[in-house]
Amino acid sequence: MSRAALYTLCAALLAVACAPSSAPCTRLPGSGRYCLVAGPWPEYATEQESTVTLRDKTLRMIARISSGESGVRFAGLSPLGQTLFQISWENSALHAELPTALEGSLDPVLLPVLLQIATWPAERVREGLSGGLELLEQPGRRVVRDNDGDVLIVSWEGNQLPYQRLRFEAPSLNLTIDSRLLEARQ
Repeated sequence: MSRAALYTLCAALLAVACAPSSAPCTRLPGSGRYCLVAGPWPEYATEQESTVTLRDKTLRMIARISSGESGVRFAGLSPLGQTLFQISWENSALHAELPTALEGSLDPVLLPVLLQIATWPAERVREGLSGGLELLEQPGRRVVRDNDGDVLIVSWEGNQLPYQRLRFEAPSLNLTIDSRLLEARQ
């Protein structure tokens, strides 16, 4: 191999090694971020009754989640079954179908991020946390914390996926997402 070809190859490898991560990231409450981690997702499918409370406003919906090796698919449905929005992260590609009313107010990366924090092994979740954030794990509970305190609290009931109940709390935003299992499909 010529010296010029070797330099070109080294430059190309260095450029790839130093390229920024293409993984979608979202801001967590406080000053931290979480970037989705590539890899196989746990296998499960579920429908959950979800109650989202932000300050004094409450939204009830049905969440349909399908998770498998290539990624995760999430659909938010009205209580009568009308699809409100769909978000997927499959094969490291994010796709979102949001109504105009939600564009700009719902970061589509947030839902796969929350599910990854709740369902992936703790050591893999830590890979997605930005500096200044730590993940504490306790039985049935995980806490993402920064220097100012708890950023995100995730708790669940049940020993296997899909959990019977899954709850997310962001204390600084006065936000709670509480989901209870309706049906599990294999």
